[in-house]
Amino acid sequence: MKIAVVGCRGFGRVHLNALSELRKDRELEVYVFSRTEKYAKECYKEFDAQGYFTSYEKVLTSNVDIIDLVVSHDAHEPMGVSAMRNKKHVMLEKPIARNEEEAMRLIETAKATRVKFMVLENHYFDPSVWKAKELMEKLGSISLILVRNTRFNSPQGWRRVKDLMGGGALIDGGIHFVDTLLNLGGDYTSVYASCNSTFSGLEGEDTTVAVFKFKNGAVRNLVYSWTSQSRGEFPHFEIYGENGTIKEDTRSRVSIKPYGDLIVEWKNGETQVISTEKVNAVKEEIKGFINAVERDSEVPMDPMIALRDLKAVRDIYRSCGEIKE
Repeated sequence: MKIAVVGCRGFGRVHLNALSELRKDRELEVYVFSRTEKYAKECYKEFDAQGYFTSYEKVLTSNVDIIDLVVSHDAHEPMGVSAMRNKKHVMLEKPIARNEEEAMRLIETAKATRVKFMVLENHYFDPSVWKAKELMEKLGSISLILVRNTRFNSPQGWRRVKDLMGGGALIDGGIHFVDTLLNLGGDYTSVYASCNSTFSGLEGEDTTVAVFKFKNGAVRNLVYSWTSQSRGEFPHFEIYGENGTIKEDTRSRVSIKPYGDLIVEWKNGETQVISTEKVNAVKEEIKGFINAVERDSEVPMDPMIALRDLKAVRDIYRSCGEIKE
């Protein structure tokens, strides 16, 4: 299996590290791409790749089986569609696209060309979320789910430009936490949100607070910001029910996965710490996609889930007045 990682700097390095781990147990040839030959050569040497490209057209006409796109959001749809039309299977770092129209072109092209397509959303592959979902059944009626992440980030380059991003911080890093909120909470009926652009240097928003109403009437809150200077740790998700509370355990986080273990505080006063498997979530999603290509089976995360997450982000932007329609 031959894989070309397009975008070997930034988060592309995280993908390449995961592929290095996977190469220990299976036959994989890894190629790297950068339009700057200096960076392409550096990645080629550092990750012991089989070759490098500086032209995307040459990637498309090469004999690689999979193209892994770790590129700016505005490039997702055109580069992804081109890869599919050249019969390449496509992994695409989240978000799926800047808007629903671009996302649907990717999904429809994958179906028409019969190639495998998956958005890489590593939070979806974190066992902590699914264990919390399982335990929620014991909490009875759920009153509130709170998902949040606040940190400081003042990015450079294309991430500062609203049009290239398709928005601001929420569509980039915040969509991870939208995915978690929807996986825990299910389908929503409405969303009310406030978005602000303050001192991070983004054209788009850097801080978002959103309140989702769900079909069962429960409230789900999302807080996401790139403006927090605090180093204080707090649970990334909390679930409140009539029989108890589930919180992510900040003390048990490891670098290879987004979330830690779970702390369950029951109504009767008992507290449990539920350990979750310490998997490398990026490695797991890439491994799952490669398996789907090799076995000609369904990808482990349906692209429609990525579209669902994007629609939620866009609904937040509509509520904030960020999208004029």
